[in-house]
Amino acid sequence: MKNKLILLFSILTALLGSTALNAHHNFRAEFDIDMPVIVTGTVMRLALTNPHARLYVDVVDESGEITHWNFELAAASSLLRRGWRRDTLVVGNTVIVHAARARNAPNVGNVEYVTLVNEDGSEGFSFGSPRE
Repeated sequence: MKNKLILLFSILTALLGSTALNAHHNFRAEFDIDMPVIVTGTVMRLALTNPHARLYVDVVDESGEITHWNFELAAASSLLRRGWRRDTLVVGNTVIVHAARARNAPNVGNVEYVTLVNEDGSEGFSFGSPRE
């Protein structure tokens, strides 16, 4: 009986462990660092979630059309350790986002660098490092 329980536990652990590993994506499979994008827009939402936080930004082009962008950030716990707070970016803030564009989604990217633009137009809080 004890051996059967050990075997059952081992099988369940292996199955659950492999599912968790497969759930995480390969960065280069999803994003292309050779397709950088820089957008300036308005924060619509910051979701401090795991495994990746998300930053939703609306960008208005010259014709007045709004494009909704969805940017992936690091894990919420990592951002909080690096100085982010829940109110670091709030709805209505203007931000400049440097990101690697997603390969298969037109308005999705992975943030390399984000800067908060202050009301006077100066740059405020920055996170990340721009690619050389």
